[in-house]
Amino acid sequence: MVRRFPQARLTGLDLSADMLARARRRLAPYGDRITLLHQPYAGLPDHRPGFDLIVLSYCLSMINPGWETVIANVRQDLAADGLIAVVDFHDSDRSAFRRWMSVNHVRMTGQLLPELHAHFRPLDATVQRAYGGLWRYFHFIGVPG
Repeated sequence: MVRRFPQARLTGLDLSADMLARARRRLAPYGDRITLLHQPYAGLPDHRPGFDLIVLSYCLSMINPGWETVIANVRQDLAADGLIAVVDFHDSDRSAFRRWMSVNHVRMTGQLLPELHAHFRPLDATVQRAYGGLWRYFHFIGVPG
Protein backbone atom coordinates (compact mmCIF):
# COMPACT_ATOMS: atom_id res chain seq x y z
CA MET A 1 0.00 0.00 0.00
CA VAL A 2 2.83 2.39 0.76
CA ARG A 3 4.15 1.95 -2.80
CA ARG A 4 0.73 2.05 -4.45
CA PHE A 5 -0.31 5.24 -2.64
CA PRO A 6 2.88 7.33 -2.38
CA GLN A 7 1.15 10.35 -0.79
CA ALA A 8 -0.83 8.37 1.79
CA ARG A 9 -0.24 8.29 5.51
CA LEU A 10 -0.79 4.77 6.81
CA THR A 11 -1.57 3.43 10.25
CA GLY A 12 -1.15 -0.25 11.09
CA LEU A 13 -2.27 -2.07 14.21
CA ASP A 14 -1.33 -5.49 15.49
CA LEU A 15 -1.39 -7.34 18.80
CA SER A 16 1.81 -9.18 17.90
CA ALA A 17 4.96 -7.31 18.91
CA ASP A 18 6.96 -9.69 16.69
CA MET A 19 4.89 -8.86 13.61
CA LEU A 20 5.19 -5.15 14.32
CA ALA A 21 8.98 -5.45 14.68
CA ARG A 22 9.15 -7.15 11.26
CA ALA A 23 6.93 -4.48 9.76
CA ARG A 24 9.05 -1.68 11.25
CA ARG A 25 12.20 -3.14 9.67
CA ARG A 26 10.57 -3.52 6.25
CA LEU A 27 8.89 -0.11 6.33
CA ALA A 28 11.79 1.92 7.75
CA PRO A 29 12.62 3.45 4.33
CA TYR A 30 9.20 5.15 4.27
CA GLY A 31 9.87 7.19 7.39
CA ASP A 32 7.06 8.96 9.20
CA ARG A 33 4.39 8.19 6.56
CA ILE A 34 3.63 5.01 8.49
CA THR A 35 2.56 4.69 12.10
CA LEU A 36 2.55 1.20 13.65
CA LEU A 37 0.71 0.67 16.91
CA HIS A 38 0.79 -2.28 19.29
CA GLN A 39 -2.88 -2.31 20.23
CA PRO A 40 -6.29 -3.65 19.26
CA TYR A 41 -8.52 -1.63 16.97
CA ALA A 42 -10.97 0.15 19.20
CA GLY A 43 -12.03 3.03 16.97
CA LEU A 44 -10.68 6.53 16.69
CA PRO A 45 -10.04 8.07 20.10
CA ASP A 46 -10.78 11.61 18.95
CA HIS A 47 -13.07 13.28 16.47
CA ARG A 48 -10.61 13.79 13.64
CA PRO A 49 -11.70 13.17 10.03
CA GLY A 50 -12.26 9.53 9.24
CA PHE A 51 -10.06 7.11 7.33
CA ASP A 52 -10.30 6.85 3.55
CA LEU A 53 -9.67 3.09 3.69
CA ILE A 54 -9.68 0.53 6.47
CA VAL A 55 -8.26 -2.90 5.63
CA LEU A 56 -8.90 -5.93 7.82
CA SER A 57 -6.87 -8.95 6.75
CA TYR A 58 -7.55 -12.28 8.45
CA CYS A 59 -8.23 -10.67 11.80
CA LEU A 60 -12.01 -10.40 12.34
CA SER A 61 -12.37 -14.20 12.53
CA MET A 62 -9.83 -14.15 15.39
CA ILE A 63 -11.57 -11.48 17.49
CA ASN A 64 -13.86 -13.46 19.75
CA PRO A 65 -15.68 -11.84 21.36
CA GLY A 66 -15.75 -8.37 19.88
CA TRP A 67 -15.77 -8.68 16.10
CA GLU A 68 -19.20 -6.98 15.95
CA THR A 69 -17.79 -3.99 17.84
CA VAL A 70 -14.82 -3.74 15.47
CA ILE A 71 -17.16 -3.68 12.45
CA ALA A 72 -19.31 -1.00 14.08
CA ASN A 73 -16.19 1.06 14.92
CA VAL A 74 -14.96 0.79 11.33
CA ARG A 75 -18.32 2.09 10.13
CA GLN A 76 -18.02 5.05 12.48
CA ASP A 77 -14.36 5.73 11.66
CA LEU A 78 -14.59 5.77 7.86
CA ALA A 79 -14.81 9.04 5.98
CA ALA A 80 -18.20 9.54 4.29
CA ASP A 81 -16.74 8.29 1.00
CA GLY A 82 -14.34 5.78 2.62
CA LEU A 83 -13.94 2.10 1.85
CA ILE A 84 -13.68 -1.01 3.97
CA ALA A 85 -11.72 -3.94 2.53
CA VAL A 86 -11.80 -7.31 4.28
CA VAL A 87 -10.33 -10.70 3.50
CA ASP A 88 -10.90 -13.41 6.08
CA PHE A 89 -11.86 -16.99 6.81
CA HIS A 90 -15.53 -17.71 6.14
CA ASP A 91 -16.50 -21.26 7.04
CA SER A 92 -15.82 -24.96 6.72
CA ASP A 93 -18.23 -27.88 6.57
CA ARG A 94 -15.63 -30.07 8.31
CA SER A 95 -16.15 -29.94 12.06
CA ALA A 96 -12.68 -31.32 12.85
CA PHE A 97 -11.08 -28.52 10.85
CA ARG A 98 -13.28 -25.89 12.55
CA ARG A 99 -12.22 -27.28 15.94
CA TRP A 100 -8.55 -27.16 14.91
CA MET A 101 -8.89 -23.57 13.75
CA SER A 102 -10.64 -22.64 17.00
CA VAL A 103 -7.54 -23.86 18.88
CA ASN A 104 -5.75 -21.17 16.86
CA HIS A 105 -8.44 -18.62 17.84
CA VAL A 106 -10.17 -18.62 14.46
CA ARG A 107 -13.97 -18.78 14.31
CA MET A 108 -15.18 -20.16 10.96
CA THR A 109 -18.97 -20.12 11.16
CA GLY A 110 -19.86 -17.66 8.39
CA GLN A 111 -20.75 -14.96 10.91
CA LEU A 112 -18.79 -12.07 9.38
CA LEU A 113 -20.39 -11.45 5.98
CA PRO A 114 -23.94 -10.86 7.27
CA GLU A 115 -22.61 -8.30 9.74
CA LEU A 116 -20.56 -6.55 7.05
CA HIS A 117 -23.64 -6.42 4.81
CA ALA A 118 -25.64 -4.92 7.70
CA HIS A 119 -23.18 -2.01 8.09
CA PHE A 120 -21.88 -1.40 4.56
CA ARG A 121 -23.14 -1.35 1.00
CA PRO A 122 -21.05 -3.98 -0.77
CA LEU A 123 -19.18 -3.08 -3.93
CA ASP A 124 -17.75 -6.59 -4.09
CA ALA A 125 -18.37 -9.62 -1.90
CA THR A 126 -17.04 -13.00 -2.96
CA VAL A 127 -16.72 -16.34 -1.18
CA GLN A 128 -14.22 -18.85 -2.56
CA ARG A 129 -13.11 -22.35 -1.67
CA ALA A 130 -9.54 -23.02 -0.57
CA TYR A 131 -7.35 -26.08 -0.18
CA GLY A 132 -9.53 -28.48 -2.13
CA GLY A 133 -12.69 -27.28 -0.42
CA LEU A 134 -11.45 -27.76 3.13
CA TRP A 135 -12.51 -24.21 3.98
CA ARG A 136 -13.85 -21.07 2.38
CA TYR A 137 -12.64 -17.50 2.62
CA PHE A 138 -14.17 -14.24 1.49
CA HIS A 139 -13.24 -10.80 0.38
CA PHE A 140 -15.52 -7.83 0.86
CA ILE A 141 -15.23 -4.25 -0.29
CA GLY A 142 -17.91 -1.85 0.87
CA VAL A 143 -18.87 1.72 1.54
CA PRO A 144 -20.88 3.22 4.37
CA GLY A 145 -24.52 3.05 3.55
